Amino acid sequence: MQPLVSLSCVVLLLLASSSVWGQHNGNPGFSVYRVDAANSDIRLLIHRAGIFSRLGHSHVISVGKLKGMIYVYPDPGRSRFELEIPLQGLIVDDPRLRREEGDEFASQPSQADIAGTRSNMLGERVLNANQYPIVTLTGTGLSGDGPEFTLALTMMLMGRAVDLRVPLALRLDGDGLEATGAFPLSHSNLGMRPFSTLLGAIRVADAMDFKYRIRAQRVTVTD
Repeated sequence: MQPLVSLSCVVLLLLASSSVWGQHNGNPGFSVYRVDAANSDIRLLIHRAGIFSRLGHSHVISVGKLKGMIYVYPDPGRSRFELEIPLQGLIVDDPRLRREEGDEFASQPSQADIAGTRSNMLGERVLNANQYPIVTLTGTGLSGDGPEFTLALTMMLMGRAVDLRVPLALRLDGDGLEATGAFPLSHSNLGMRPFSTLLGAIRVADAMDFKYRIRAQRVTVTD
């Protein structure tokens, strides 16, 4: 469930447990998983604020394009993930996702409103997508006894590194895996300034909500 962020590759390090490793012991020392972008869902809920907030909309930003690999070793400390989110692939206010998010998102912005939101979001004042077109996520730290875990990850956003710790729950099914989670985030966490107009009478709230469901499939590895 983007922007962004993302965050979503969280899945990875869980598989480094010995029980999962035992299922895949015919490989050259590690298991590799490819993120299934078509069946993954990363979304960011952006809330409206300001004294004239009723004139604006809260927004659902989702990740339309996603690439990622997960490398799992018997030693959890060696396991890692790598994820890329192209900012031009972000989707603003998909009607189906807005319906899923309840009353705050019940209204549907016009195509002009969506285009304006997208332009503001990708522009120099917010994500500066022309200069920094891709957000990357990498991680190598995992804590917890399961099925609930905490993952440490680093987000490269607009040329700077942002360290986060995010929750996740894992479900395994054959060669597939699914990691899900939700957590509060903020523009200030990411070093971003929320969009504002009319001297702040209509603005984007600092607080955001991040939701994700990441699915991945194991791929064959050879020596």
